[in-house]
Amino acid sequence: MDNTATKINDSDYHKSTRDRILAIATKHFAKHGYLGTSLEQVVKEAGVTRGALYHHFSDKHDLFRLVCHQLQSNAAANIDKAIKNAGDPWIAFVGAVHASLEAASSFEVRRILFVERVSVLSWDEWHAIDMDTVAGSLRPAMQLAMDAGYMERRPIAALFFVIAAAMSRITTIAADSGELTLDDIHAEFDVWLEKYRIHND
Repeated sequence: MDNTATKINDSDYHKSTRDRILAIATKHFAKHGYLGTSLEQVVKEAGVTRGALYHHFSDKHDLFRLVCHQLQSNAAANIDKAIKNAGDPWIAFVGAVHASLEAASSFEVRRILFVERVSVLSWDEWHAIDMDTVAGSLRPAMQLAMDAGYMERRPIAALFFVIAAAMSRITTIAADSGELTLDDIHAEFDVWLEKYRIHND
């Protein structure tokens, strides 16, 4: 018997189970909120036992925290892609901001990260997730744009949090507004960010 193949299959199975639970939990947290989400419904829809859920997540809070981490990781992957495809540090930074806006406009992201998360996770928990994901992409892009002389030098932490807060708030407003679109928001961010740009030509 090939023990290596067995180990790989077992690993894939556990990863698949964990990912399936996370996917179902994300849908429930987005639709019903943290308090309205039932772990019984999550395991039932995921087709796993409650024991399988507790094998991967210590409790409901831990499950929610890891859903938040996954949503932020997905956003970070899109930001990294925008940075990689950029022609210079300024375009990389602006592209990272626009990729962040796209991620923030998702209903699941808005409901889970901007509404539910505030009353569920502590600041330390959220800060750790943010620094491990999106901040690890957007902040370095901002720093590189400054270091390369494309952008006015500003306090990194202050500017990052101002931009991050603006993105989360404006996309939430746009979701309920009949006069504001995501295209409008992208356009206004272009105008805003241009104020920080240094023109060397």
